[in-house]
Amino acid sequence: MSNPAKFLAPQTLLAGVGAAACWGISTVMSKGALAFFPPLTLLVVQLLCSNLLLWSIALCQKISLPNPRQMLRLGLPGFIQPGLSFTLGLIGLSMTSASVEALIWSTETLFIIGLAWFLLGERVSAAIVSLASLAVVGVVLVNTAGAETADSSLLGNVLILAATFCAALYTVLVRRHAPKTNSLLLVALNQAIGLAGVFVIWLLSLRWQATLNLTQIPWQIWLLAALSGILLHGLPFWLHTIVLRSLPAGLAALFLTLIPLFTIGGAFLFLHEQLTLVQWIGAALILAAMTAISRLESSS
Repeated sequence: MSNPAKFLAPQTLLAGVGAAACWGISTVMSKGALAFFPPLTLLVVQLLCSNLLLWSIALCQKISLPNPRQMLRLGLPGFIQPGLSFTLGLIGLSMTSASVEALIWSTETLFIIGLAWFLLGERVSAAIVSLASLAVVGVVLVNTAGAETADSSLLGNVLILAATFCAALYTVLVRRHAPKTNSLLLVALNQAIGLAGVFVIWLLSLRWQATLNLTQIPWQIWLLAALSGILLHGLPFWLHTIVLRSLPAGLAALFLTLIPLFTIGGAFLFLHEQLTLVQWIGAALILAAMTAISRLESSS
């Protein structure tokens, strides 16, 4: 059993809250940047910046690299996340509000548990199934209440739900490598492969995409895009690794339930977004269910 004193270590708490804040605020920043960038162009900029950060840290730490074949094998899940997952996610975010996006992403734990049961044969208790059903009800309320307003689109919500599923699938697929591989190296390889995949898709999309003069975008927006990439793809993964060194995975997942709070707060302050009453009820169901599931997972 883990030492309870470690749960309250300032470094662990700051890292956990910091990771959640990065993921939450970066969603608001991405939503703001999407007013100037097409989704795929923004994703390429974000992944370039996060790759520069991660590989710079890896070089400073002098992390030894495996052979090219093993590097490719470790990095291939990056096609799923950040590749496919964030491609769908940013396209969806361009159609819906940042607040709704964050609430849908909070169901990732639900997908992880389901995929772990289906692909890895991990047991799922009746309590988790009941809580999962409650979360599904919450997702339905968040997605359908005012879904076709100026700030929200049902298609956008569905794309974000698909992105969340891809992220969960990535988590399950990399479980076998995580204990044996340096966490920073694993994330960096995944993001490098993800960037390569997204870059190819972006080049192909230029045939159908309206011509965009990137030189007309203000430097402040370029800075916003770069910072959102670091806060979305780079820094939080580093901070979350610190948490995982001190806490069981289930308890570490409790910090993830803070992400929608940062996103909703940031979206209210900077984007002037508001949820409907029914969506607030759905949000409460999702957050309550995800918190309870994380507690059950950590105690099992």
